[in-house]
Amino acid sequence: MTKTHSFACSGATALLFVLGLACTAGVKPTLTTGTAGTGSGTAGASGGTTGTGGVGNTGFDASLDISTADSKSDGVCAATMTAAEPLPLDLYVTVDLSKSMALTISGTTTKWDAVKSALNTFFTDPQSAGLGAGLGYFPLTQASAAASCTADGPCGTYGPCDRRKTCVSANSITTVVVPLCVDNTTCPTGQNCDLIQDCGNSNYCAADGSVMCSSACVAYAGYCHARDVCDSTAYATPVVPIATLSGSATGQAMTLSTSLGQHAPDGYTPTGPALKGAIAYAQQYAKDHAGHKLAVVLVTDGLPLAFTDYFDTASGIIHPGFPRPECNPSDIAGIAGVAAAGATPAAGTPAVPTFVIGVASNVELSSIGSKLDQIATGGGTAPAIRIDTSLDVSQVLRTKLAEIRTKAIACEYKLPAAGVDFKKVNVSFTSGAGADTAIGHAPIDGTNGAGCDQRGGWYYDKDPATGTPTKITACPTTCSTFQTDLNGHVNVVLGCPTVDVE
Repeated sequence: MTKTHSFACSGATALLFVLGLACTAGVKPTLTTGTAGTGSGTAGASGGTTGTGGVGNTGFDASLDISTADSKSDGVCAATMTAAEPLPLDLYVTVDLSKSMALTISGTTTKWDAVKSALNTFFTDPQSAGLGAGLGYFPLTQASAAASCTADGPCGTYGPCDRRKTCVSANSITTVVVPLCVDNTTCPTGQNCDLIQDCGNSNYCAADGSVMCSSACVAYAGYCHARDVCDSTAYATPVVPIATLSGSATGQAMTLSTSLGQHAPDGYTPTGPALKGAIAYAQQYAKDHAGHKLAVVLVTDGLPLAFTDYFDTASGIIHPGFPRPECNPSDIAGIAGVAAAGATPAAGTPAVPTFVIGVASNVELSSIGSKLDQIATGGGTAPAIRIDTSLDVSQVLRTKLAEIRTKAIACEYKLPAAGVDFKKVNVSFTSGAGADTAIGHAPIDGTNGAGCDQRGGWYYDKDPATGTPTKITACPTTCSTFQTDLNGHVNVVLGCPTVDVE
């Protein structure tokens, strides 16, 4: 386990950097009670005062001592305090624009209306000033392919025209429309492949031969097989590239708002290729903008379903139709793997976490929530954020985006550009309740978290033996602690011998 220590700082040049996790960096020294110091100073943490650039007299000990034999009057350490900065944060938001986003959730307001409103408010929020933001959508669709079809012709090179069909016994009728079929050769002997009809209120029918479904039932229009783009490289090109927000409706926020206004729901849900492309773009941007923290925000109202797929909400089972190999991965485990690969740092490739926001009805969330959690777990941000459409979706989404803005930077912190002895760096965490815990250095520091385990800890972005670290990163276990206590803060103490995880 990570043990609680107090840090003994040797020398008079120790620096205590304090970072508030709610994006409000401030100075909160954790010092023992002392008497007045000399010079003009500000109030100490508990009773004493500190002189400018110094500490109180011999009754004041600025150290948090490792040694249990230390006394507050030993003068071991003098601390100079300044506020640390989180890494600059950039969010790449990739939004599900499938047909189901056009469903009405209140009055005439659709899911897409609510998502647009929330994103616009977040982008113009004064608290978002300095945040980088970019935007992408899925699916991208082939403009020359018809939006619907009953034959192959309107699809052109993006055909054939897929129809929803199921196997029906000869000259009979069925309301059980799974499994799906392509033609008679894909059905058991004595059954034929017939069109599925929508009878309203989640009722379906398929009839064979001279038997007919109710007159209230209508056959589904078809969909051009390759109309939705499944090439991940297409999704690696942003619709709106990342740029810095001003905290107002001007500049990048206006560009984002214009883009949102130009898009409307269409197509189905190639989540796997879209997420893979979004992560690839974010990783490349991180490479090109050293010292930035990148995260992907996936906003979706459902599962990765194509036109011929069927999701049984009662059983929670996805019944695949006619999968396109180029749309892989199309299963939840595979998509979670894409998110996990993005969240894992590799040589020359920065880690990019994926936050998942599900916008759906309470009934839908009860079925898909655990599947969205799998993707968020892969992305290192579990659980997924679930937004029930019976609530004020716009308001809740704005709140959750603000939380993401904070959580995304909770685990990486800048180091000063000069004057740091990397053998004398320590990290502690002060919880919202005021409890202090020392966070040990991961003993095998591979600069990519290789030394992290269930005990937690932190590591540098570069090996001090061969380069100059510019930031520290919390191990996943420790990061989770930081992210769940938004009223806590992290203290980076310079000048004390580094303590490893025990």
